[in-house]
Amino acid sequence: MGGYVRDALSGERKEEVDAATDARPPEIKRLLRPHAEQMWDVGERFGTIGASMDGCRVEVTTYRSERYAAGDRHPEVSFGDNLMGDLARRDFTINAVAADALSGEIIDPFEGRRDLELGILRPVGDPLERMREDPLRMLRAVRFVATLSRPEKPFEMTADLEKAIRENAGWLGSISAERIREEFDKILLSENPSLGIRALVRLGLMRYVVPEFMETVDVRQDTELHHKDVFEHTLIVVENVDREPTLRRAAFFHDIGKPRTLVYEHRCTYCGARSVRKEPEEGECEECGGRTVPKKIHFYGHENVGSGMTRRAMRRLAYSKDEIDAVAHLVREHMRPMSYAMGRDPWTDSAVRRFIRDAHLERGGRELANVDMLLKLARADITGSAPRRRRAAEASWRSLRERVDRIREQDAIEKLKSPLDGNELMEHFGRGPGRWIKHVKDYLENEVVEGRLAQDDKETAWRLAEEYVREHDLFGEGA
Repeated sequence: MGGYVRDALSGERKEEVDAATDARPPEIKRLLRPHAEQMWDVGERFGTIGASMDGCRVEVTTYRSERYAAGDRHPEVSFGDNLMGDLARRDFTINAVAADALSGEIIDPFEGRRDLELGILRPVGDPLERMREDPLRMLRAVRFVATLSRPEKPFEMTADLEKAIRENAGWLGSISAERIREEFDKILLSENPSLGIRALVRLGLMRYVVPEFMETVDVRQDTELHHKDVFEHTLIVVENVDREPTLRRAAFFHDIGKPRTLVYEHRCTYCGARSVRKEPEEGECEECGGRTVPKKIHFYGHENVGSGMTRRAMRRLAYSKDEIDAVAHLVREHMRPMSYAMGRDPWTDSAVRRFIRDAHLERGGRELANVDMLLKLARADITGSAPRRRRAAEASWRSLRERVDRIREQDAIEKLKSPLDGNELMEHFGRGPGRWIKHVKDYLENEVVEGRLAQDDKETAWRLAEEYVREHDLFGEGA
């Protein structure tokens, strides 16, 4: 049924099978039980029984029909008795195709097979009704375009489907954040994420997914550094980063703070004085009263602003705390490799060690982000640079990559810790818990990372800790 048959007709074989029958759930369970290695019935009230057998995941659903009261977007689902009625309730023709389990005969009442061959996404029946029944179908339409399109055969929505979505995008407001997030992630992780993101923006759906992202459209960047605006640059980075959830999300959000930090560097045409303004229009020089003109564009601190925006957007979409922290961390750190490239003086080995350490994020013994992920994001970011500076940026990236690898061969930088833990510090200083512990541990850990303190040298660590406490008067005992 549906997606399984669609993918099989496209030449893809999957280990998840959807089947439909006129049998009711109790009968389905009775028939599956002798063959199933495991069985679940969480969808039983909707007619679905799941089972795993021979390495396959199978879900069998009773034929269903749906009735919609006037103005009600929540259908009353009732079990049906025939396949045609079940197929007629599907969203798109390419999903309204079935194959007889015994004979293999294709049942295709809405010509979904033809649409699949032509690369057309067409609704079953009236597009407005299909989208009204379940507004999430608007995001599903974008997802199918992104996942099914190939260079040799792009997929496109029919004009009436696009029109129905564009005019009723606001219906997404009735959909839970979790369901929106699932579809958004599938779009990001597709082989054509930029195609999907463009469609979300073009059809007005992005306003109900990540509205802040709309601010990136048509935001010009310095042509010496980038040859695309923020929106187009972001699409390039998303396309070129690994298909891994955290990295794809970080690529999507990495420059989201730029529109809110945009400033223009002006220069006086008479005295040459520089000033920073939010507006690109010519102005008056505060030094001599001459005319100022914009010369450069800057996004000071956009990585920090973007990190905060990322957290708020991902919370709205109900991502987990670990997922949010990992992406926001990479967004905040994504300019660090660029500072290596732009620096006049080469980084010392201790600076590279700090970079490795700062890129690392761990919680509960589970690594959420690391320097390898940050460097992959930076490498993708370079692909969106202006062609004339890309070669230099790539050479700088390779240099940093090589130095990171060399230093990591010497020490497991991410594992370096303070020689003294919190309990030892409290016992030694006779003090209870407090922020002072973090200050001391961070200081000692930094000394270890810098190579000035061995991780097992507790004697030196005690002396350094005592000096640090005195110098910073952590206990308020100074004169």
